[in-house]
Amino acid sequence: MSIDQQNIHNLTALWNKYGTKSIAHEGNSTLLATLGWPYRSWLEGENNLSLQISATPKSHRITSWPYPLPKANNVASISRLDENWHLEFEQTAMYLKLNEITLPTEQQNNLDLRIVKDAESLTQWLQISSEAFGYEMDQEVFKPLLTDCDIEIYLGYLNQKPAVSALLYKTGNVTGLHQMGVKKAFQGQNAAKSAMYLLLARAQQQRSEFMVLQASKMGLPLYLKLGFQAQFKLLNFHFVEENSDA
Repeated sequence: MSIDQQNIHNLTALWNKYGTKSIAHEGNSTLLATLGWPYRSWLEGENNLSLQISATPKSHRITSWPYPLPKANNVASISRLDENWHLEFEQTAMYLKLNEITLPTEQQNNLDLRIVKDAESLTQWLQISSEAFGYEMDQEVFKPLLTDCDIEIYLGYLNQKPAVSALLYKTGNVTGLHQMGVKKAFQGQNAAKSAMYLLLARAQQQRSEFMVLQASKMGLPLYLKLGFQAQFKLLNFHFVEENSDA
């Protein structure tokens, strides 16, 4: 499996952890959707855009990436799939080879990164991540993940106050980084950079060969500075009623 395929596998395997069902099948293409949050729909198998458009629930986002992988990083974005499915946001799939980086021996600040183990800490983690990404998250989706042996949910503290959210998910020889966010009150204090050094060190401890992620436009500059390589774009579309002002 190529590193491009491993990136997608790590992401969709995490969505499966959230709760997923198969909602349509045609030829060698299967359309899957999460049962609730994060309301994502995607294809496994062969590309079938018409199946995605016709069968995806209006409540969900269509998440699409170039077919075939790999070597699709220069594919141009499209603003909509049809009259109703409009591009909402883009992400950049990225990877970093962990044995090619040297991490600093001292932190730039006193960030304390702790694994979330209880409901109170999970609530704080969800508040930070929801604020950072601008959407509400379902606590019931994450409760079962607290005891999942392949998942580590992290809450970062600055001056003993919750400031950073992150989730690591290991699949095969890669560690995937997800839900990396910084509370607005702590932005501009190198909290994200300090957290990344600690998370990269943890991925090395896990004996992963790569860290993979899907970067927002806001997070992209930091990951590039850390040495991550861009792979391809993920496009996320949402349903807009025809003649709607949305």
